[in-house]
Amino acid sequence: MAKLAATMKLKQLALAKETLLIGSKAYDEINITVASIKNLETTDSEQVNEIEEHVYRVEKAIQTYGVSARSKFFFNRHSAAQKKAMSDITSSCRRMKEIAMQKKSNNNQQLMRQNNNFVYNHEDGAVVGMEEETEEIIQVLLLKSQDSKFDFQAIPIWGRSGIGKATLANKIYNDTRIVEKFGHYHRVNIRLCENINAHDALQHVIESIEGRIDEKYVDMSPTSLANCVRQRLEMSRTLIVLQGVRSIDGWRELRSVLGAKGCMILFTTRSREVAESITQAVYIHEKRPLTEENSWKLFKEMVWPGGAEIQSAMDRMGRVMVKVCEGIPGAIIALAKQLAGKSASEWETMQKNAGRDVSQVMAPSYAELSDEQKLYFLYLGHFREDPEIEPEKLSHLWEIEGLISSSEGHESGMTLLDITHERLKVLAQKGMIDVRRIIDVIKSCHLVGLMGDMCLSKAEETDFLKVMDLSNQPSFSFGRTRRLVIYLGKYDAKVRTELASKIWSLRIIRVLGEFVWPSTLMSNIKEFKALRILDFGRVDFPRGELPEGIFGLQFLRYLSFEGCFLAKLPSSISNLSYLQVLDLRTQYKENGNNIIIPNHVFQKMARLQHLYLPLAFQLQNGKKLRLDGLAELQTLKNFNSKLCEVRDLYKLEKLRNLDAKVEVCLEDLNSITDFMKSRSNNQKGLHRCSIEVKNFDSYSDTKHSAFRQILKSGVPPIVSFEGYIETLPPHFDISQNFTEIVLGSTQLEQDPMATLEKLKNLRLLVLEDDAFTVKKMECSASGFPELKHLELSKLFIFEEWRVDISAMPRLSHLKIEHCNKLVTLPDSSEFLDSLREFKMIKMPKPFTQKVSERYDNVKRPPSLMIDV
Repeated sequence: MAKLAATMKLKQLALAKETLLIGSKAYDEINITVASIKNLETTDSEQVNEIEEHVYRVEKAIQTYGVSARSKFFFNRHSAAQKKAMSDITSSCRRMKEIAMQKKSNNNQQLMRQNNNFVYNHEDGAVVGMEEETEEIIQVLLLKSQDSKFDFQAIPIWGRSGIGKATLANKIYNDTRIVEKFGHYHRVNIRLCENINAHDALQHVIESIEGRIDEKYVDMSPTSLANCVRQRLEMSRTLIVLQGVRSIDGWRELRSVLGAKGCMILFTTRSREVAESITQAVYIHEKRPLTEENSWKLFKEMVWPGGAEIQSAMDRMGRVMVKVCEGIPGAIIALAKQLAGKSASEWETMQKNAGRDVSQVMAPSYAELSDEQKLYFLYLGHFREDPEIEPEKLSHLWEIEGLISSSEGHESGMTLLDITHERLKVLAQKGMIDVRRIIDVIKSCHLVGLMGDMCLSKAEETDFLKVMDLSNQPSFSFGRTRRLVIYLGKYDAKVRTELASKIWSLRIIRVLGEFVWPSTLMSNIKEFKALRILDFGRVDFPRGELPEGIFGLQFLRYLSFEGCFLAKLPSSISNLSYLQVLDLRTQYKENGNNIIIPNHVFQKMARLQHLYLPLAFQLQNGKKLRLDGLAELQTLKNFNSKLCEVRDLYKLEKLRNLDAKVEVCLEDLNSITDFMKSRSNNQKGLHRCSIEVKNFDSYSDTKHSAFRQILKSGVPPIVSFEGYIETLPPHFDISQNFTEIVLGSTQLEQDPMATLEKLKNLRLLVLEDDAFTVKKMECSASGFPELKHLELSKLFIFEEWRVDISAMPRLSHLKIEHCNKLVTLPDSSEFLDSLREFKMIKMPKPFTQKVSERYDNVKRPPSLMIDV
């Protein structure tokens, strides 16, 4: 896995500008090395660590040359610098190729991991709190087994490791009604795992059906045996339970043999993707965690069988530790086995590390990931405490780390953000992470509970990452890791110089609560000479001033102050000549002093590709912020025309993503929309753009005309408008390009739905702050064909909502907030059945009661929130 990361990084280095400046020999040397090590199969950690070390040396040589090349004295020493860089690259590449030639890999061990086969033994799990789920699935089985006209039908049960899928399947398999329905000889229970002979598994199917295994089957070829199995299955209705289907390809292989006419296949999988891919599925069941009551019941049965008397201290500690298990039976059983028969003092010791210990029940999910997928998963350990991780942030970090590359994007026609989304979707489908989607786009992801604990445990175990929590202890030891996360707490921190000099990525995060400013760490920040990534989160810098040492980190690529308190951005930040990503989304103070930015600070940062400006900031001397020196800039967020030069946008030739804001000024609005139009028709122009228009009351014809022009052009396709406009133009004067529209304080005198529902590509709509001033809103049949996200907020006159049966067929997210006069649901509320998320905030009690009553009779959305 680490070898894979090193290979990916080397590929990236081969294309670096400095490599090409050093010469074609450097480029060729690195590419030959990539070819040598990419197929190296080794389980020797020393070999992998040495390869990784030499990759960093290659990069250091390349970037040291780059720093020299920008020096005014470079002309006099060009030849010497080039020779030194080439010598360092050659020696490191030579050593990596030598390691590849040693071939210390254990081929036999590698072969043992090849194919998923079959095994037919299973263990009975403890059965607590699964009665309702058992009944749901049995009813489907009994109902569907009446139909004899199908080839075969499937019921997938999916969920994360340890959740009790196998226990549930076994309970169903042994239920008296199922035994009676299918008979003893027409039920087959197969547990799938690696490295078991498929021939033996097929023999087991025959043995289950016939009650014995005839000698004629022993020497039969797999193909002949598979044909016999299929013929026998087609002779009678059979229930087959498959435990542990790992992949779609694995399912297809099984289906080709076991998918005989009349069969019912009940199978378990850890992958949502597998479950949802089954075209023959008549019902898909997501295994639910145990309730808190049933979790405690299971724990007690395991620790004190027979109802032994429980000490009060153990009762208290036990309940705390059981909550850590999150209702996952496997974790509860693992915890109980460790605590059974132990003393109260031993329980107290165990309680401190309960999360890490029981999280290993999640390890099978991790083991099934490919090496590449493991890298992406372990990287999320940097953000263990974050409730939301932005894919856009990950795409920048992964590119700098070499985990993804723009060349990969060119080959597939995808952006780096697209590639990141695909990687996260795979992890989400495998149940490794949870994601938050808006209109089917992943907006954030996060590690959940035990999965997060397991991620961090594996990351530290493999030296991929080390976490220092300064709320618990002041000093730490760590091995060969190059990635360090520090959670600020009550202690200062000291990292020894020899360790600091090798750290590649440093994340310093303030968690909730008081903390001691790490003065020792910050005064020595210059010792982190190899840093490429420096990420501060929610840190309050003393007096809002940055440590000077930061500006000596000459190789820094990524610098973030998201959520931090920073009074001023020093001009010396322009010394960071390698910087590609700068995130200045500092704390926002609506009525206070926000960060001061020198108006010329970015003009020397020619390599900067992604710039995230603060929501609000101040400038000196009444001048606007200059951006015209950013020749490589691709992303610009929070561009505010009051604070930034609009004309500079035309000089940003590589700009692909722009989020702009205009307040009051008609001229700025016209200038920015003209720029967006000019770039929207360019194949190499803007991929994504949006505009937020604030305080733009359109009482004059000129302002209203500007608003109508935006609607007519559909540029940008994402628009947020705040201000009085009174009327919308007819739908045929509004572009079909719009995907997202937010209207606030527009005080429309007619129901806007009659117009907006005809926008066929509209996926998100927000109406807020008296967006309309009529009492009744109607959504007609076939209206809003693509709408997925709808928010209605602070519509104080809104009383009645009518929705036709076929309106909003794809709506998945609905939020209704502070609509004080809306007390009833729409007469036809079938559209509520398909919701994945429904939020009601500060709504009248009659409205929330009707919603609750409705969902007493039908299935609730996965996320239903009622905040009164």
